[in-house]
Amino acid sequence: MGSKKRKAQTRTLELAVAERHGFESGGLLGHDSTYSVNVSEHVALSVDTILACVRILADLTADAGVGEYRGTTVLEPSRLVLRPMGSRTRRTWIWQSVATMAIYSGLYLWESLGRDSDGIPVTVEPVAPPRVNRDHPEGWTLDGRVVDPDTLHWVPRMTMPTLTRELGALLRLARGAFAAAWSADAYRSDFWETGGAPSYYLSSDQKIDNTTAEQYQDRWVARRTAGPGRPPVMGSGLTLNTLSADLAAAGASEAVSNIGASIARYFGVPAWLVNVKSEAGSLVYANSSSAGLDLVRYTLQPGYAGPLADAWSDLLPGGYLTGRRVVLDLRHLTLGTALEQAQTHAIETGNRPWRLPSEIRDELHYPSDTTLDLDPNGAPAPAMEAIA
Repeated sequence: MGSKKRKAQTRTLELAVAERHGFESGGLLGHDSTYSVNVSEHVALSVDTILACVRILADLTADAGVGEYRGTTVLEPSRLVLRPMGSRTRRTWIWQSVATMAIYSGLYLWESLGRDSDGIPVTVEPVAPPRVNRDHPEGWTLDGRVVDPDTLHWVPRMTMPTLTRELGALLRLARGAFAAAWSADAYRSDFWETGGAPSYYLSSDQKIDNTTAEQYQDRWVARRTAGPGRPPVMGSGLTLNTLSADLAAAGASEAVSNIGASIARYFGVPAWLVNVKSEAGSLVYANSSSAGLDLVRYTLQPGYAGPLADAWSDLLPGGYLTGRRVVLDLRHLTLGTALEQAQTHAIETGNRPWRLPSEIRDELHYPSDTTLDLDPNGAPAPAMEAIA
């Protein structure tokens, strides 16, 4: 009976902690020894490392140059490429799409307003997978409203052999790491808010009645709150015993850092970009273009820019092989410094002039002045003839 009572008291405390942090109770990752961390999008993004990874992926991809092609021929961008969603700018649309893909390993593109006379979607809205219910008795639903499945286009960031779209979401695959990161942040907050280890008890070898125990307790809390940095002085045979890890102890910060590195690996973001220590050590790049090339080659292009551009292309007229296609150009992330670019172009052109002074001014957003392209007599400068 005493064991059942203790378990009930423990469960009451767990429910209180769960309610305080806004989580459902039931056990952390299936274990009943503690409160659960229901790893939702809100919970995940409250962890700084996760938010930093999503922000970096979305920011960099949203700045991509968007072009429309047929084969290798550059076309004038069509309406859907210039403005895929009427109520948002193209950059915001790409940002939300990439952020959704990062968190859920994919997204739906929804034709919310049908198609125009040319068969092109009027607007395409990025939709997170949890908003779609494919098992509703009345058919597919979006936010509880029945929709035509043909208007929802699935865009996967990665496709696992046997996992469903729900099980393959990064929130599910990385739930352990995300829950550990949130728990570490919550514990760290409790640790510093209370001025030290949040779980401890006072013990004594003397007999203490309830009134005396409460007096000791109130006095300890008052002193701890008023002066958390002041050392405690124990009397009457009292001893302070801690039940939890000390964040100031050796190895505590290392463990938290390892969780951050694990999160970075799940997202495919270099650990140094989100300011966490990696077990692989420090990687030093020769220049910024080398760092950007790795990020584009191994993460942004295959995981986000490529899949999103393919799905975007499928919504344009024409066949899969001969129709229009969209390209998200990330070359701006692989460019070197201005000096490195100038040296490269000099080698490529054999040190011949390849740009007009007026073009350089235009690129730097200076007032246009084509007279700089002429010699003192008003004719094209001899150096410019090589460009023509």
